[in-house]
Amino acid sequence: MAEAIIIDLYDTLTDESENDKNGVALLRQVVATAGQRVTEQALAQAQDFAIQSFAPNMFEAMIFHLVQRDTTMALRCISAFKKNFPRKVNIRPKARDILTICKERGWKTALAHAPDKDEADALQKAGILPMFDIKGPPAALKIALPDIRVLEMLLGQLSVRPGDCVMLGNRIDNDIRPANMLRMTTVQLQTGLHGKKQLPRDLKDVPAYEAPTIEALLNVLPTVV
Repeated sequence: MAEAIIIDLYDTLTDESENDKNGVALLRQVVATAGQRVTEQALAQAQDFAIQSFAPNMFEAMIFHLVQRDTTMALRCISAFKKNFPRKVNIRPKARDILTICKERGWKTALAHAPDKDEADALQKAGILPMFDIKGPPAALKIALPDIRVLEMLLGQLSVRPGDCVMLGNRIDNDIRPANMLRMTTVQLQTGLHGKKQLPRDLKDVPAYEAPTIEALLNVLPTVV
């Protein structure tokens, strides 16, 4: 029986659609400025490549693909992209409802990573940050998901066994697979580019529960065992 839940922030509690749109537009401009023509078809192919290859960073993988794997040009373009991409923290309107259901079930709650200042401020403003018992692993930790040690540390902080903990996220590679390897109960929110387009590679990628929308997730969480 579940006693706790670990929740990934990106595209679960946040809506990354605006960031994805702005990021793709910016990287297209950066690559074009570097002298590489970028058609709509090439852009779509680069995005599919990044998602289906389970690249850790979609934007960097897209750039690498668009510059034809020219490492020098890729490094230059990635550096320019990072300097000019102002990621915004957009908390989902129903993000608090997710935490409310978890608390109603008596679950202890943890964030899958330590939020930076902007993320913490946005979570606090939305009334969500105080609802977390564990606000991510130590900020000094130099590893992140999908490193399984992140979940092991959070399980220790929550004082629960893997089989008594739920993992909620939208990425198969970052959230579902490492949790399945520990025999946690996994719930995939299939929103955002990764949630909609990533496909399981094998059984370790298959979540125990799936929710195609936030509304569906709010109905699924009360049924998780």
